[in-house]
Amino acid sequence: MLQSQVINVLPRRILASLWATSETRIALSHFAVNKEQPTAPMAISSNFLCNELPIRYTHILRLLSALSPESLQSPIIKNVAHSYLCDICTLLHPSLKQTSPKALSNVLSKLRTSQAVNSIRLRYAFLSNPTPACLNLMDNINTIGIGIHHLLDQHISWVTNKLNHAQTLRPEDITRQAVHDAQAAFSGAYGTAYLPQVEIKTRTKQELVYIPSMLHRIIYESILLCLKAQAMHDQEQERTVRWYRRPFMKSQPMTLSIFGGPTSVGFKLDTAAFIPDKDLLPSIPRDPIGIPTCSSVLSSTSRTRVDRVEPNHVLEWASLSGWKIARSLASHWGGNLDIVNVDGLGSTVYLALDRNTQILERYPTFRAPQQDAIPIQTAAAQLDAFLYAISNAQPISTIIPTPLYHHHSVSLTAAVSHA
Repeated sequence: MLQSQVINVLPRRILASLWATSETRIALSHFAVNKEQPTAPMAISSNFLCNELPIRYTHILRLLSALSPESLQSPIIKNVAHSYLCDICTLLHPSLKQTSPKALSNVLSKLRTSQAVNSIRLRYAFLSNPTPACLNLMDNINTIGIGIHHLLDQHISWVTNKLNHAQTLRPEDITRQAVHDAQAAFSGAYGTAYLPQVEIKTRTKQELVYIPSMLHRIIYESILLCLKAQAMHDQEQERTVRWYRRPFMKSQPMTLSIFGGPTSVGFKLDTAAFIPDKDLLPSIPRDPIGIPTCSSVLSSTSRTRVDRVEPNHVLEWASLSGWKIARSLASHWGGNLDIVNVDGLGSTVYLALDRNTQILERYPTFRAPQQDAIPIQTAAAQLDAFLYAISNAQPISTIIPTPLYHHHSVSLTAAVSHA
């Protein structure tokens, strides 16, 4: 059913062209506001998004094509693949570029949630029983997914006036909000009895061009990680003290220092606690206690349909959760998030963000630097192998039929209108 309704809608030559096309890498300057001409950047225009996003969706499918035929037949992988094909079909609709800003924003809001749902499903598929190959594949998919999220989120921010577009901001203000939100999430799960305090230190006022929500999320995940470790450390310390001295014990506050130089802005978070290695590994979305969340998205991985997705901020928030995602967010435009962890001495989290807004985003490399783009015939063959692998054809055979491309030589307008 999905094979006939989704895959056969678009001409294979269109998908093969997307398969072989290189991405257009974006820098922060492409999102930032121009003081002389405060208009929406070209990077979030409907024309650019409708051309660029299908390429990035296809690149995720290209990464998934490296899986074994047995893995590609799993319900989660098949549903995610068909979901991306549906989203490509939506973006290639001829009328989407000419639609009103509000209508386009509604479509992109659903695509943002769809991207979050697909990311969560893939994390459940790959990280429940991770292998080095799966971890590397998931990291590359997350890198592309973060770029997709930025493109969608920046357009929606401009249309809805939510002031989340890339701009000159004060890191101290974002940091204080992130500390407050992390403490609120921690106290909601563990209570306030062992809530560690965070002392923010800054010598001079710093400014940085960045996306507010992304800076908030990087700092939020780092603080929440340290809060849990510090609370466990304080409880262990309390057990070693006699009962009559416990009321006089005071937890040492964590310190978060903000500093800057001509090329970067730095953050240093110190805690006396040792952060367990398991908290630093890639994982499925979890709440502050560690209970898996968003598992309901797995119940809709049907073999016969792709469910319609409505905007859901809870799923979008969960898709960016975890230390590993925070590191990917930090490194997306040349930054670095790392930790020095020594048992008995505590932990220090370092975050450095580059001031250069011309640095292009990080993106997986599909070919060697000296290698040209893959020929369209090779891309078509790879695409056909992938489409056959995720089809409902049983049993899985090593012989892949060659499709007759002249049967699909119809116009894009007619194909999408038929859908």
